[in-house]
Amino acid sequence: MSNKKDSIQRLSVIVPESPFSPDELRGKKQCLCALDVEKLIEWWPGTAHSPHRNPEKVRNIQRSLDWKRVAQIAAYLLQEEIVDTDEKINKYFTSIYEPKKYEKGREWPPNVKKVTGFERSEYPIFSNILVHVNGAKIVEFETGKDEKAAHLIFDEDDKNLNFYVIDGQHRINGAFFALKILQEIREKAKWEIPVQIFVDLDLREQPPKRQAQIFIDVNFYQKKVDRSLVADLFPTTRVGRDPLDDTERAQDVGRKLMLEVGPLVGMIQIPGIKYGVKDVVTLATLNNAIEDVLLCLHDNGIDGLEAQTQFIAQCLGCWLEATGRFEDPKKKETSLLDSENVVYQGRVLVSVIALIPAIIWELREKRVPVQNSEKFKEILTDWFRKIIVRAKLEEKGKFITKSRFKQKGYLGSGGIGRFRDTLWAAIRGPEVKTETISEQAEKNRKLILTALLKEYKE
Repeated sequence: MSNKKDSIQRLSVIVPESPFSPDELRGKKQCLCALDVEKLIEWWPGTAHSPHRNPEKVRNIQRSLDWKRVAQIAAYLLQEEIVDTDEKINKYFTSIYEPKKYEKGREWPPNVKKVTGFERSEYPIFSNILVHVNGAKIVEFETGKDEKAAHLIFDEDDKNLNFYVIDGQHRINGAFFALKILQEIREKAKWEIPVQIFVDLDLREQPPKRQAQIFIDVNFYQKKVDRSLVADLFPTTRVGRDPLDDTERAQDVGRKLMLEVGPLVGMIQIPGIKYGVKDVVTLATLNNAIEDVLLCLHDNGIDGLEAQTQFIAQCLGCWLEATGRFEDPKKKETSLLDSENVVYQGRVLVSVIALIPAIIWELREKRVPVQNSEKFKEILTDWFRKIIVRAKLEEKGKFITKSRFKQKGYLGSGGIGRFRDTLWAAIRGPEVKTETISEQAEKNRKLILTALLKEYKE
């Protein structure tokens, strides 16, 4: 039998005051602290809740665990690829989850891929976990310095002690998984994770209604921000170092196109802060398109941030000139585009950027250097005009209106794929026929990519 004194836990905590707590909850305590992730796994039963229609069996609010997500969090924290993910999960979690494998909604061992990749970060962290506890108490005391401190006190062997995770079960399991892998080379490694603890918000024998409401508030009402809202911040996080990969390089190129170089300066949208011009491509969408063509630029001798930015800016400038719908924001009385101008939209500009292999091929055929020059602009603008005509995208000397663009099926589901194929089908040969667009597009892609690959090898 364990010593009662040894099982008593006394953790230093901070007790925040909140003027927004409802009157009926003023006496309910919450605290902020750091908990050893291995101890938390012990105190929290670790039995991920599988939704059940019998309310008597609902004792916490956890969703079923997504083991792929658990592994991804662990790899992110470790900042390295996890090999033999399935075997490692089985090794470190069997004692926790295997006994429950016959309950409805369970799966053990989990079906996950053997290798788990990771998102790069210079400082891998995550936000605090939300936990509810029955069977503990918060005891405040004076420090003698006109300050208050507090302890969270509980008996870890008490049968009435219950730890319920309101929000963060994947982060807890991911943190535990990462720590166990780290301990393979650093045996004594420990990690305390930030936790916000609610004490007796719901009584032990009552349904977890307040816990459920907190989960809904955090995960449903407090929505994830638009990805364009943070797209321009990525370059800021790495001042003083080069990009680690194509994703980071694309972010750098996109930011320069947004702020410094080319025809889209001041126009590219960041919806979350209402930056840019309505109906112009968003920064996040632009970055994704740039990332897709960086390898092609590199393989064809267009290296370095400045050179890649300048090349893409020139291509976009020639496209806008060829459409006859270029709008110079410096000369406009209003920041809005013409309501029928569609050539700045994300699906259009992304499709134009996807043509970069064909653009390089065309410049090579005409023996025109890729550096900025009047000859470059003349050849490429004329090439774009011919594409627009062959693809039947011209009316009265200009690119078709937004209304006509919609009639052709380029807006809505599948529209971007159809439009991209239309451009690829029209890069060479006679006028494009609707019934053979996808076939001709694929033929042209293969021809050009093969030609560029041959030149690269030579």
